[in-house]
Amino acid sequence: MLKRASVVILPITLPMAVAAVLIFGTLSCASKGQTPTAESSGYDVSESTGDGITVLRKHREVILSNGLKVLFMPDQSLPSLSIGLVIKTGSALDPVGSAGLANLVSDLLDQGTKKRNAIQIADDLGRIGAVFRASVDYDYTHLGITGLSFSSNEILSNFLELTTQPSFTDAEFNRMKKQLVAGIERSFDNPRVVADVASAKFLFGDHPYGRSVSGTATEVASLTKKSVIQHYLKFYRPGNSILVVVGQFDPQFEKKVETDFGAWAKRDLEPGTIPEPIPVAGVRVLVVDKPGLTQAQIRISAIGIKRMDENFLPLRVANTVFGGAFASRLNDRIRKELGLTYSISSGFDARLTSGPFEIDTFTKTDSIEKVVMETIAMYKKFVEAGITSEELKRARGYLSGIFPQAIETSDKLAFNMLLLRNYGISDRYLTHYVRDLGDISASEVNTAIKKTLVPGNLSIVIHAPSQAAESLKGKVDKFEIVPAASIQ
Repeated sequence: MLKRASVVILPITLPMAVAAVLIFGTLSCASKGQTPTAESSGYDVSESTGDGITVLRKHREVILSNGLKVLFMPDQSLPSLSIGLVIKTGSALDPVGSAGLANLVSDLLDQGTKKRNAIQIADDLGRIGAVFRASVDYDYTHLGITGLSFSSNEILSNFLELTTQPSFTDAEFNRMKKQLVAGIERSFDNPRVVADVASAKFLFGDHPYGRSVSGTATEVASLTKKSVIQHYLKFYRPGNSILVVVGQFDPQFEKKVETDFGAWAKRDLEPGTIPEPIPVAGVRVLVVDKPGLTQAQIRISAIGIKRMDENFLPLRVANTVFGGAFASRLNDRIRKELGLTYSISSGFDARLTSGPFEIDTFTKTDSIEKVVMETIAMYKKFVEAGITSEELKRARGYLSGIFPQAIETSDKLAFNMLLLRNYGISDRYLTHYVRDLGDISASEVNTAIKKTLVPGNLSIVIHAPSQAAESLKGKVDKFEIVPAASIQ
């Protein structure tokens, strides 16, 4: 789940939301030079060859002399054009005490350039029916514009100007900062947001993944215009970015894109590093006290995997069995058999370094202990005994069945290919996804589970009136209560 521009809180990324992101790839190869030097052998639409191999729709990939990677994916089926840009820096590189900086920078891009103010930009985009969007994740920033291909040159010129010539005027900087602070404060009226933010902080502590993408109201209020400009000049560089052009366009337009973005000033960038999080031993419970709540939000989490993990696909299968689909162990037991919740799910959020594995649910306050203890027992059994061959078969069928959704349109395919490149994953992940899924054995899945998850290490956040969770005290290794106000 990505935070859109002018949306304030980005709770921890959950598996169902990122599932579409993590499923896909191609056959292209990049080469250096200002002119295209590599072209894929894909089809007009992505198609299966019948042996578990998927040939993706035609695309062409180049690296410009300034270091910018560009992916062209023509699609003549509709008169539309989309241009996307991934900046390979997200909120995880926000300086300590300045959480929300990457988010603020992205939100300011369409609020003024060296040529136009925010109103003029909005009027010009509205005139051609184009929409600009910006979102920030922990590991990257995604910018995009979409409109009708009849206005392709104007779409390109607007996107180039917004992404490479922002002005960051005092008036817009102060206005946007106030708007974000107000949004963050309002978001904490939502118990789900409180639980998500508390869960990330409880699991990761001072690690960058423990901070909210949007930052706290206090931190955002303290951000300076100087820090915004420094962030932009440091990270918004062609060598730190990947551009994708999707839709109805011709070779002349491709040359124009290469020429226009090829003029984007190059600057060497020393890549930032995100440390590996350190797991905390034991089963810990943090109660985020909010008197008056009649429903409890529950998050049960552990340190999971990085996107480059060799067991990424086996663990997708494992999670599908446990809580990653409607027909899963958690849903069958906690929701259907015991009737303790309307929704429960689990998932890995694989990132540049190890992200969270999280179980997400809610229940009546008088059912907190039942839900927590039953879920812990199921988790321990899942880690120790693994999955069965019959469960593997069902999970394969489910994951193969939803795969086409991720590549059915050129926009979805292009976005997934952008993210694969951001994480250094080969397009083979997409082209061989169905075949690799079919080759996975139950023993391989169970080995991956035991290698990754520890039954006795769980961080549990319960957002509810504290007295409703008191019965858990003495049944876990550590029990702590904090007021909800302390999470902000």
